[in-house]
Amino acid sequence: MRAAKLYEIYRSFGSLEEIPAAEREKLEKTLFRAPLADIWRDTRTYFLSRDPHQVERGDRDPKHRMALVFRWYLGQAAHWAKDGEPSRKIDYQIWSGPAMGAFNEWVAGSFLATPVRRKVVTVALNILFGAAVLTRPAFSAARGFSSPPKHCTWNRLKTHRSRSISR
Repeated sequence: MRAAKLYEIYRSFGSLEEIPAAEREKLEKTLFRAPLADIWRDTRTYFLSRDPHQVERGDRDPKHRMALVFRWYLGQAAHWAKDGEPSRKIDYQIWSGPAMGAFNEWVAGSFLATPVRRKVVTVALNILFGAAVLTRPAFSAARGFSSPPKHCTWNRLKTHRSRSISR
């Protein structure tokens, strides 16, 4: 939600200086918890040692400077989540790709649907078990054996998974 707000501001204004004072004050107080000038100073220092071209561009282009400052927030939000920073809990961002959504769909209706049951070993064993259940009919078919369709369905795997391995 907060990232979406930053994106909206980014699209609406050409620079940090163009952001209305009330909006800017709100950003500094709630999201950044520091003056935007201080965030730019820290961001500039960071990029001077990693990618000086970003600093040169930020110094020339106020819109790019704003993008780098907003990027600071997004980068920090991932660190705050990783480090478990309690005062920044509302800002936590955990980056994931489509695999996370596919996993959530896969575990829907199983004992793994509840996140507290998702221990690393339990998830790993169930992924291996699911792969074995889905792979076995393919290996059999490759050897010329056919199996009844009921043994190859997704519902059959879900039934197995609900009684699957838990630790």
